Formats: sequence, structure tokens, C-alpha cells
Amino acid sequence: MNTVTAPSPADNFAGLDRSPRNFRHVRILRWTFRRDGDDAVVCELALTGQDREYELRAPAEWNPTGLQVERFDDAMTAFQRHAMIERLLRDMGWSLDEFQSEGVTVH
Repeated sequence: MNTVTAPSPADNFAGLDRSPRNFRHVRILRWTFRRDGDDAVVCELALTGQDREYELRAPAEWNPTGLQVERFDDAMTAFQRHAMIERLLRDMGWSLDEFQSEGVTVH
């Protein structure tokens, strides 16, 4: 199986205080697109650790900006960029295989 993905947003929190008083919950939205059975592309959208920005992660080759990670000040703009990426994927024969909304505890 060939999967193209970007690092998980949880990877950004490596240096945080991990005591229970500092646990917080982050919602991650994840879209998995498939083509030709085994090929997969994963896109993720989540709030940053400070709840100040929305972070969109997608393989750079599918993002019109050429970036693997983009940050946005508002959800609408982040979803618009995701829609652009989804349109590119669908135009190239990819289809949405799975959508997940996952709550992640960040330590």
C-alpha cells in the first residue's frame, strides 16, 4: 500500500509540560483519498496548540502553494484551501475513501 501523508499535528507538541494539569484536547479532521486501490493521500486539519490558528497538513505536491503545512487565522480560509486540494485530487481520479473526526489529548 502506498500512502502519502504529512506529519501529524500532534508532532508539534513535543516540548510541552506533560503533567495532567496541562492536558488539553484537540480535534483533528482527517480525509483519506484513494486511487487505484492501494494509493492513498491523507489531509488533516486541526487547531494549533495555542488555539490561535488552524493548521492544514497535506502532501506538498497536492497543495497549490507547494507547502506541506499551512496555517490560517480562521476556519473558513482553511476549509477553502482544503476544498482546493480536494478538487485537484478528484480531478486526477482520487476519491474520498474515509473521513475521521478524532479528539486527541495533547500532553
